[in-house]
Amino acid sequence: MDLVERYVREVGRHLPRKNRADIQAELQSTLVDTLEALVGGEANQGEVIAMLMEFGPPEKVAASYWPEVQYLIGPKLYPLFRMVVGIALSVFAIVQLVLLGVTVIFNQEPLPALEFFGEFIASIFFAFGIIVLVFAVLQHFDVRPETEQEEWDLRDLPAIEKTDTINRSWTVVEITVGLVIIAILLFLPDKIGVVLSPGMEFILNPVIINYIPLIILTMLLGIRLDVILLWRGRWETSTRIAKIATNLFGIYVLYVLITGHITWLTQQGVTGFLPTLKFLPDDSTPSMEMIQIISIQAFRMAFVIALIVTVVDTINMAYRMVRRSIDHAASSPTMPPKNT
Repeated sequence: MDLVERYVREVGRHLPRKNRADIQAELQSTLVDTLEALVGGEANQGEVIAMLMEFGPPEKVAASYWPEVQYLIGPKLYPLFRMVVGIALSVFAIVQLVLLGVTVIFNQEPLPALEFFGEFIASIFFAFGIIVLVFAVLQHFDVRPETEQEEWDLRDLPAIEKTDTINRSWTVVEITVGLVIIAILLFLPDKIGVVLSPGMEFILNPVIINYIPLIILTMLLGIRLDVILLWRGRWETSTRIAKIATNLFGIYVLYVLITGHITWLTQQGVTGFLPTLKFLPDDSTPSMEMIQIISIQAFRMAFVIALIVTVVDTINMAYRMVRRSIDHAASSPTMPPKNT
C-alpha cells in the first residue's frame, strides 16, 4: 500500500491545511475500499497501479474536493498562490527588518517606532494585494500554472521519507542570517573585526575586505536555494544536487579565506597559533598590533571549523542522495517505460 500512501500524500499537498487531514483519511479509505471491491482480496502491485491511474492525477483529485463556486483564486492556482505569498511576504519582511537594522546603525537620531511599524504593516498589505490582483487576473483568463501536467506517472510520486521534509523555521533563519551578513558586507565593511571592550578602538579585519564579492555570491546562492526549498516544501534530487554544488563553492570560498588569513599572518612573521601566544607580553597590555594578529587567528580558526562542517554536510548530503536513489530503485514498482 506504499503507492496508495504516496498518492494520498501528494493529493494532500494541493489541499488547504484546514481540512487536509480529514480529506486524506477519506480518500485513503475510498481507495482501499475500491481496491478491495475490484480485486476481492489482497491486490498486487499492478492492480494498485491500474486503480490509481484510473483515479487520475493528484492535482485533479484534489481539485474535486473544492466546492463548485465562483473563485477569486481557484483550486488550480491556489497552491501556487499560497507558495508565492508565503515566500514573497517572508522575504519582504526579512528585507525590511534588515534595512531597519542598517538604518538604526547609520541614523544617530531615534527612529519613530510607531511610524515605522505603521509603514511596515501597510507595505505588507500592499504587497499582498498586488499578489492577489495578479492571481485574480490569471484566474479570470483561466491561466493554468506551468507546473500542471496533462500526463502523469506514478513514478513521479515522491517516496515518503522523513528526510525529504524541510525545517521551514530553520530555513527562514538561514535566509535571515544570510541577508544580515550581506547587509553588513555591503553597508558596514569597515566594521568587520573585533572590539574587546566598549570605547576601545575597533580592530579591523584587513583580509575579509578583499573577498567581499565572493562571500556575497556564496550567501546569495544559499539564499536562492533556501527560497526554492520553501517553495517546494521538500528535498528533491535537483535541490540535493544544488545543495552539494553550493557547498562545494562555499568550500572553495572558505579555502580562499583561510589561505588569505594565513598569508597575512605570514607577512606579520606569524606561522601558527601557538607562536602568536609566545609573543604576548607578560607584564603589560598587549599592543593593538598583537590584538589584531590574535583576532585574525580567531577568524582563521572559525573559517577552518566552518570548512570542516561544510565538508561533512556535503558528504552526508551526497551519501543520502546516493542511498535514496539505490533504495528507490530497489523498491520502485515494475511499470512500463514512459512514452517518448
